[in-house]
Amino acid sequence: MVSINRQCKDNKGGIDKIYLFKHQNYLRSQIILNDNILVTYPDTIIYEFEVNNQPNANQTNQENEGGKFFDLSINFDLSAELGKEYSYMLGFDFNIIIKDRNGKYRFLGNRNGLTCSDVKYTTGGSKNSLNGVSLSFNGMEEKEAWYINNLNDVGFIISTQNYRITQSGEFRITQNNNFRITQ
Repeated sequence: MVSINRQCKDNKGGIDKIYLFKHQNYLRSQIILNDNILVTYPDTIIYEFEVNNQPNANQTNQENEGGKFFDLSINFDLSAELGKEYSYMLGFDFNIIIKDRNGKYRFLGNRNGLTCSDVKYTTGGSKNSLNGVSLSFNGMEEKEAWYINNLNDVGFIISTQNYRITQSGEFRITQNNNFRITQ
């Protein structure tokens, strides 16, 4: 009889925070990696989003006639707020950084970005259902999502100001209406 020892499970599943910013095509020389850990990235302002559900991020290693690649997807919900419009995000490429409940950061859409593929508004069917918007992002990458040890050390600056997303997919600073998305 073979005995197998089970290790203590100290990993927590789920995503704690989501940071979103518009994808830029940087030269490979502007981005420094140590194995699969991002060390340096051009200075970039990132925007923190408060999510309403348990976001679901997946990366699947696949192969086709072009070779191996990673298929990435993330879905999350935002609470509905009066006057906010999210449909302008459709078709634009974004980068998303997630912080999991273990304190680890992952950079999704590192070279090609993730395209906002679905914006779904719902009022829910019961009192505990979502009254808000569900966003879906998809993309393909040659390499798996990068890890990040510290956002500031790499070159990311978390915006502390109110902002809006314009029709062109750009983030703009506003005086009020935090997270406002408009034409």
